[in-house]
Amino acid sequence: MNEPAAPPPLVPALITMFVTYALVILASMVLPVVAPIASATLDIPAKYIGLYAAMLYAGAAVSSMFAPNLITRYGALRTSQGALLFASAGLVMLSAGSVISAIASAVLIGFAYGPGNTASGRLLTSMTKQGQRSGIFSIKQTSVPAGGALCGLIAPPLALQLGWQGAALVLALLCLAAALGVQPWRRRLDTDRQEGHSLLPKNLLSPLATVMNGPRLRALGITGLVYAGMQYAFGAVMVVFFVERAGLSPVGAGLVLSVAMIVSVFARLGWGYVADWTRPDFVLSFLGVLTAASVVAATYVDSGWSRPALIALGCWFGAAGFSWNGVFLALVADIAGPKRVADATSGVMTLVFIGSLLFPALFAGLIALSGYNAALLSVAVVNVGAAVYVYLRLSRARP
Repeated sequence: MNEPAAPPPLVPALITMFVTYALVILASMVLPVVAPIASATLDIPAKYIGLYAAMLYAGAAVSSMFAPNLITRYGALRTSQGALLFASAGLVMLSAGSVISAIASAVLIGFAYGPGNTASGRLLTSMTKQGQRSGIFSIKQTSVPAGGALCGLIAPPLALQLGWQGAALVLALLCLAAALGVQPWRRRLDTDRQEGHSLLPKNLLSPLATVMNGPRLRALGITGLVYAGMQYAFGAVMVVFFVERAGLSPVGAGLVLSVAMIVSVFARLGWGYVADWTRPDFVLSFLGVLTAASVVAATYVDSGWSRPALIALGCWFGAAGFSWNGVFLALVADIAGPKRVADATSGVMTLVFIGSLLFPALFAGLIALSGYNAALLSVAVVNVGAAVYVYLRLSRARP
């Protein structure tokens, strides 16, 4: 008689999910970070780089809906390795240096972006208990600011040394190396894969239906859409914003973004454990209000601001606008439970990617029509509305 397979080990699961997702995030941030340099080659004003982010999240929204089937068939780790291959291909396309190749890059990296949280959600939910997930999920979600910070630190210097296209190729090789590097853990982590499972879902919209048919999951999905929209609308143009409004160099603005991302690493951990000790619904709502306040403060930025003041503003946004995701995904897992977590995470992440698609595009349009201040104030108001809504819905449903 065969002995039952040992449960996947938590620490390697966290490490592999962290590394693979961090590098997908890095790939997604390369063009926004080098936009002041790359815009001349692409012949596109740097302030419109939010449109690249919009196309990227369109690809992510599509791949997210296929994620549950991919993970069931291949396992969470193999799916994450595949995401790194798509990210690498996207950076190679970006290095071609044309508008058409940049569009292809956005779609390919978007395909890489989509399955990550569904993969980690399914893997980590099986190893954690309800009400004690925010800390673990927040550790994994520090991969997002870690990837962004790494990009902000190394992409501008690489671009200055090798050209921005050469930098994209070097980072593509890094993604490939990581995909190979996590391979030894595949047998231990992908124990629940079903090799004959169909890749095509019976109902492509089933994950969205899972979310929209439950009041609490629906509230989380809508809030994720708005919070992510805020995060990526401002995050995608932060480097350009500090160059144009504060007069920083591209490297200096990249440093501000990197510091914000580094602060976010610690903030995500802190908010996750605070949520486990207190009330995650309150913490999630509070983060939305705190994010909106930081964006309102950004309307006052001008060339008179000192670098420490700009870094402080970046840290404020990083501690809130980049730091809600772990608490959010832990709430999704708690409400959905182990049997529905893959579909529920896929559904809410589809909404998150829709927000990440729409808000940067709308934000870029508002900037073009009426400048940064009107755009910043608009997204701040919407974010506060979402924060109040999710708190009222989830607190009302508490036992």
